[in-house]
Amino acid sequence: MNNSPAEIEQWLIAGTKEHEQSFDLQVWDAGFDVERRLVYSKFGPYSRLFLRPKKFVQRFYHTLYPLLIEDWEIVEQLQLYEGFCTLDIKLEVRFQATLAYAQSQIEILSEINEHIKTTYQGVILDLIHNKLFTALPDDTWVQAGLGDIERAIDFAVSEMFVLNNIQAQTSCHLIASFAEFPDVQLGKEHLYLSVLKKNFEVNEQQREELFRQEQLAEEQAIAHKQQQLEHLKEQAELEQLKQAQDAEHHKRLLLDQEQQLQVQLAIEKRMHRQKIEHENELKAIEFEVSLREQKRQEEQIRANEQKVQAEQLAHESLLKAQQLQADIAKQEREQASWLAAKNKEHELQLEQKQIQKQLKFDMDIANKKREEQRRIEMQEQNYETKKNSDIYLRREIELLELDKKRLELEAAIKEVKPES
Repeated sequence: MNNSPAEIEQWLIAGTKEHEQSFDLQVWDAGFDVERRLVYSKFGPYSRLFLRPKKFVQRFYHTLYPLLIEDWEIVEQLQLYEGFCTLDIKLEVRFQATLAYAQSQIEILSEINEHIKTTYQGVILDLIHNKLFTALPDDTWVQAGLGDIERAIDFAVSEMFVLNNIQAQTSCHLIASFAEFPDVQLGKEHLYLSVLKKNFEVNEQQREELFRQEQLAEEQAIAHKQQQLEHLKEQAELEQLKQAQDAEHHKRLLLDQEQQLQVQLAIEKRMHRQKIEHENELKAIEFEVSLREQKRQEEQIRANEQKVQAEQLAHESLLKAQQLQADIAKQEREQASWLAAKNKEHELQLEQKQIQKQLKFDMDIANKKREEQRRIEMQEQNYETKKNSDIYLRREIELLELDKKRLELEAAIKEVKPES
C-alpha cells in the first residue's frame, strides 16, 4: 500500500493533462488589445476619459494611460480529509481592464492592475474554495479526475471578471497527493474504498500495459532480427553489384581521362604555338617601335647638335669679324701716325716699300687662296664621301657647309684687309 498514493497521484495528474488538452479548444478568446490606451482629457473644468482613436494627436491637455495585459498567478494549498489528501491549487490569470472599468476607477488609472489584484484576490480564493467544497465531498472525483472541477473554477473566475468589466483568461491546475493510508475512520469508508479501487484499477492497467509492451518488444525484436538478416543479404547482393559497377565505372573513367588528356594535350600544344606566335609578333612590333624611337631620338640629337654648331659658328664668325675690324682700325691708326711722322723726302721710299709690301701681301693672299681652294676641294670630296652615310649624313653635310662658309668669310675678310 505504500505505492498506492503515488500511483493515484500520477493518474490524477495524467487526467488533468488530458483535461487541459481537451479544454484548450473550449477556452474563449478574451479579446485582448495590446495597443489599448486611455486618453484623459482635462481642459479647465471639463474632463473626459475615452479610448485613444487610431489617428490621435496628443495635446497639452491630454494624458495617456496604457491598459496593459498582465499575467497573474495565484497559488494555494489545501489539506483535505484530516491530511490524507493534499490539494495544490495554481490559477493562472491573464487580464486587461476595459474602458468601463477604468471609468469607474478614474482616480487610480496609473495603478489599475495592482488595484484589480488587491481587490479580487480574496474573491477569487472564495470562488475556488466554494467550488472545491461543493465537488470534493463526493468521492466521484477520485474516479473521474479533477478536470471538471478545474473547468468549473475557470468558468466561475472568468465570469466574475467579465461581470466586473474586466477581460480575463484563466487556467486552473489542481494536483492532488495522498499520504499513507491511515486507519479507517467511520464515515469515510467510501473515500478509502474509492481510492483503493482506483489504485487497483491503475495497477491492473499498468500490469496489462507492461505485459502488452513486453509482447510488443519481443515481437519487435524478432521482426528486427529478421529485418537484419534480410538487410545483410541485401547488403551482400548490393556490395557485389556495387563492386561490378565500380569496376565498370573505373574502366569508363580511365577511358574518359585518356580522351580528356589527349584533348588537353592538343589544346595545350595549340595554345603554346599561338602563344609563341603572339610573342614573336609582339617582339617584332616592339623592335619596330624601338627602331622608330631610336631614329627619332638620333634625328633630334642631330638637329640639336647642328643647331648648337650653327650658333657656335655664328658666334665665332662674329668674334672674328669684330677682331678683324679692330685689327684694321689699329693698323689704320698706326699707318696714319707713321705717315704723319715721316718727312716729305721719304715719301718715295715709303711708296716703294708700300708697293713691295702690297706685292708680298698679294702673293701671300694668292697662296692662301690656293691652299684654301685645295682645302675646300678636299672638304667637298669628304662631303661627297660622307653624304652616303646613314647615321651621320645630315650632321656632316651641315658641318661641311658651315666650314665652307667660314672659309669663304675668312677669305673675304683677308681680301678686304689689304685694300683698306
